[in-house]
Amino acid sequence: MNKANQDRVEKWKQQKVAEWEKGGKLREKCKTREDLEKWMDGQISKAQKRLGAPKAKKPKTSIGGTSDDDPEVTWEDQQRINAYGRLNQRMLELDDEIKEQKSLVQSIIDASQDIEALIDDDACKIKVGEIYVQVDNDEAEEFVVEKQKETQEYLDKLLAEKRELVTKMETLKVILKGKFGKNINLDATTEEDHLLPEGKR
Repeated sequence: MNKANQDRVEKWKQQKVAEWEKGGKLREKCKTREDLEKWMDGQISKAQKRLGAPKAKKPKTSIGGTSDDDPEVTWEDQQRINAYGRLNQRMLELDDEIKEQKSLVQSIIDASQDIEALIDDDACKIKVGEIYVQVDNDEAEEFVVEKQKETQEYLDKLLAEKRELVTKMETLKVILKGKFGKNINLDATTEEDHLLPEGKR
């Protein structure tokens, strides 16, 4: 036993002696000081044996079930893997929707600027259903402002959903990578940058 352990043992023995002197359960167990010394020696001996005993290795199976050195895949692990896959698929769909919505927002902004540059008062047409209707510039501007508001609100909704997905995926990734490390591939998509915040891609 090294000096550090000896010091800890001596401190523990002093605490037990003080506890014994106060009475209570330890005093009931050890009627005399000699009984106390024997009990403490026995406890120390047991602790030394436990520290010196080799640790039993838990049998493990790999994710593919082929290696004894790989972590075991539990039911909870499989649920997390499945959940990550579903979130990842939705993320890819969401990236496409966000890209399309951003393009639509920009088109509406461009249309608004074009209207402002018009000289004629009734040179605009807006699409209603499948047909185009001639309107004056003021009506066209009102139409564009309303469309821009609707489109931006929907884009904000998509971005909020994406932030929520990123949080969930990162949480699952930390848990799964923490257990399986390189044995699990969570970057199997071609759009691995979708976990980056908007503006850093």
